[in-house]
Amino acid sequence: MAVEKPVMKNGESIYKWYCTPCHGDKGDGKGFNAKNLDPRPANHTDPDLMTKRADEDLFDAISKGGKGVGKSTLMPPWGNTFSKTQIKSLVMYLRILCRCQEE
Repeated sequence: MAVEKPVMKNGESIYKWYCTPCHGDKGDGKGFNAKNLDPRPANHTDPDLMTKRADEDLFDAISKGGKGVGKSTLMPPWGNTFSKTQIKSLVMYLRILCRCQEE
């Protein structure tokens, strides 16, 4: 059995379907649901914010949801929805959005 490798394109597709309602089409935290959320969704295009978060931290936030990492309870845990490879692909796409890498 071949091991599936994370692919940024897969992360982009998942992001556009599942994440943009809150995080926005551009990843700037201005999705159509954002105005109803307090706290507001993270701005994934902000390199100052995103470089402070290691890939492992982003993986955990996606997998465990906001509550699971001590953040907003409004972000659901996606660990039972997405495979580990899909979550790694999402993390790769987040790095494209912020045009940054972890420190």
